[in-house]
Amino acid sequence: MGPLIDPDSAKPTEIEHKCDQMFDGDTLLQEYNYYVYHFERDGRYFWARTYVEDIGAVAIYGPFEGRGTKKPISGPLDDAILSYLKRRFLKIDTLGSGGYVTVWRRRR
Repeated sequence: MGPLIDPDSAKPTEIEHKCDQMFDGDTLLQEYNYYVYHFERDGRYFWARTYVEDIGAVAIYGPFEGRGTKKPISGPLDDAILSYLKRRFLKIDTLGSGGYVTVWRRRR
């Protein structure tokens, strides 16, 4: 076996595992089990979310001025972050003005 290669030049500053539940009294109405990836690169902030039940897909948001403000700023998606996500997911979406748009899909 050859050497282990980790070509990621961008890595998340934090990865959170969250589980949100919505109840009506004692009745569980909805449950969201997901991971959030936080990236801070070159003065810009991005975050990405994948749901456990659809772990092959991820949505990326940003760029933002910072994690605390999430004030949108102009600019493209970060290529190094996209590369990180491409190595881990089958599909990458982003939120556009008309809804979610697939920006990359792995060819089989």
